[in-house]
Amino acid sequence: MHLAKNRGAFVATTVKSVDKEFVQQLGADEVIDYTTQSFDDILQDYDAALDTVGGETYRKSFKVLKKSGIIVSMLEQPDLNLMKQYGVRSTFQFTETTKERLTKLTQWIDENDIQVYVEKAFPSSEAAKALDYQKDDHPRRKVIIIM
Repeated sequence: MHLAKNRGAFVATTVKSVDKEFVQQLGADEVIDYTTQSFDDILQDYDAALDTVGGETYRKSFKVLKKSGIIVSMLEQPDLNLMKQYGVRSTFQFTETTKERLTKLTQWIDENDIQVYVEKAFPSSEAAKALDYQKDDHPRRKVIIIM
């Protein structure tokens, strides 16, 4: 969210109600409680949507875009039928993590005063515990492994 806000985007997001204040502090302009509201009934005419859930969320995301908008999914391959139906583009995003990309991201964070929120840090010897914590506790902030 910080990255999108830093680039001047108006950001809408979906969260549980307990996380509303947190994402507003991160810069969300519009916050939708996905347990009581359906984002595709509220949002419209967006230039882009980022799908990190897939399935029904991916399909609903097409409805919130303006013609010629784009949906970027971390989980779904482009659906040509939905693209044609809504007049939008879709792409699958897979980012290969490399030293160069991480260095550039770090530099961008430093130069643009973007804060990374860490909830819990684990030593590398407890990597399995870190993954369990991420899966079981659903933390708001980042869980990191110290190398």
